[in-house]
Amino acid sequence: MINGDQIISLLTNAIAARLELFDSRHENAFRLFNGFFEGFTNLVIDIYASTIVIHNYANPPEQLATLLTTICQYLTKEFPWLQSIVLKTRNSTDSTTRNGIIFLGEKPNNRIREHKVWYSIDLLLNRDTSFYLDTYNLRAWILDNLASKSVLNTFAYTGSLGVAAKASGASQVIHLDLNRKFLNVAKTSYTLNGF
Repeated sequence: MINGDQIISLLTNAIAARLELFDSRHENAFRLFNGFFEGFTNLVIDIYASTIVIHNYANPPEQLATLLTTICQYLTKEFPWLQSIVLKTRNSTDSTTRNGIIFLGEKPNNRIREHKVWYSIDLLLNRDTSFYLDTYNLRAWILDNLASKSVLNTFAYTGSLGVAAKASGASQVIHLDLNRKFLNVAKTSYTLNGF
């Protein structure tokens, strides 16, 4: 098991490697620490504007519990602009804990900006964060390539790909998903962008 000093060292290295991803307005989103590749598979940390999401992958989850205070103290010291921290416990038996609890602060951010497009987010909506960071390049491609096209966004989830298509100038975008709550996030993204 890793100790507090070791996790601080890993986080310090991760922050140094991602300095160019931070924006001065704290509006964007990115993966700050990917423990699967950076030396501690029990932990993933994402930034969504001025909210940090900590994903606890430990099994059992209590394995990470002793380090959480150290991690949060370090992050709040490094990022004085931080407004909240959400903790998602992947291997919890409780769905509320899997979906996330506010670990620090009062209210997580509800929107982020990427490639000059606003996206609504609901970090407590379900086990995921409502916005897939790993499709960053796909959204950039969509913005550059789907002007005047008709787009069917199937399995839309919260609609980020369709929102990017609409922002590109697509003539028509249809979002399909079985879950109305997810589609409501997409609707809010449309509102944020004046669509």
